[in-house]
Amino acid sequence: MSCEMRSLYLRDKLEPMRNLLILLVFSIFSLNISAQSLTVVEQDTVVEVNSTSVADYGFHIKVKNTSSEDLEVYVRRAYNSPTCAYDSAYFCWDYCYGADVDQSIGYVSILSGDEKNDFSGHVYSPTSSATCTDSTRYVFYNGKDPSDSLSVWVQISAGPTMGTVDVQISTDKIYPNPARNYITVETAKSTQLYIYNTLGALVKTKALNPGKNAVSVAELSNGVYLYSLDGASFKKLIVRH
Repeated sequence: MSCEMRSLYLRDKLEPMRNLLILLVFSIFSLNISAQSLTVVEQDTVVEVNSTSVADYGFHIKVKNTSSEDLEVYVRRAYNSPTCAYDSAYFCWDYCYGADVDQSIGYVSILSGDEKNDFSGHVYSPTSSATCTDSTRYVFYNGKDPSDSLSVWVQISAGPTMGTVDVQISTDKIYPNPARNYITVETAKSTQLYIYNTLGALVKTKALNPGKNAVSVAELSNGVYLYSLDGASFKKLIVRH
């Protein structure tokens, strides 16, 4: 066999292998491009709602950027069709959005490897005294590539005796502090939250139920405030959007 014929023979034999190798490289590259950049670090998977009286029940989802790039992360509510376990819902991310808004307008920046606990979802309990279960779903996604997303389901369970465990609280608490868009207030009894600015002006009030209460501070400007749960003693609250 001549050298030229041998070369042609080897080329015909190696050509399919080369094409397969190229296809494999492109497949691996495509998988890396579409890899999910966000993951759940921790979340409230089930929210227990007392269906005998109206109250605001909050749940939290902490997400992590597992990619090597900084991300601008948006949130949309992908499923929200309550049948009996809750009346309406809203969520907070870069801002707090009402029940009629399913898509965040702004984003939260998450640096590579960082975690964010900025998200809180909220449902209002019904007054039906029913025992039933609903679900809601939120999607966190990369603003530069919406297909790079993370879908999270949360179950809402309602009943006339549910949502009462949180009443076992010995001291009042407010967190996080500094706060971004919301605070969680834990109190052992029904009371009122008062927030004052540094000039002494009352800028926000909120009726609180026993247990955990989610309170939006998204409308407050960055700065230092004083809060009180009894109208007599005051503590510092920092808002930093």
